[in-house]
Amino acid sequence: MFFAEVTFLMRQGLRLKPAERDPPGRYTITILESDRDKNNSGRNIVEASLYVSYGTAQMAGRGRITDPVIVPYKGAGFLLSGTELHAEFIDGLQKVWEHRQVWLVVPVERNGSE
Repeated sequence: MFFAEVTFLMRQGLRLKPAERDPPGRYTITILESDRDKNNSGRNIVEASLYVSYGTAQMAGRGRITDPVIVPYKGAGFLLSGTELHAEFIDGLQKVWEHRQVWLVVPVERNGSE
């Protein structure tokens, strides 16, 4: 678990141009393995999750990718890529898509003001 500024570089599987990206958010990042007996995937999966106020009663998830990998990057921080699920109700039925997601992750020190 670590604290970082994260920028989402893709939306629904499509690369975002710099002008289309939201500003970076500050999140606690966890990377954990999920047991096949406790998830819907039928296999053990590694999950990277973003949280606001991790460990508090008001904790809120802001993103999750499965099977994360570190992608080469020349700037500050690193790129974390994985599969993101996107769900919508269409005509009364829930549809689920899997998209590639890439996060630009820049670790920062937590200063207690978040």
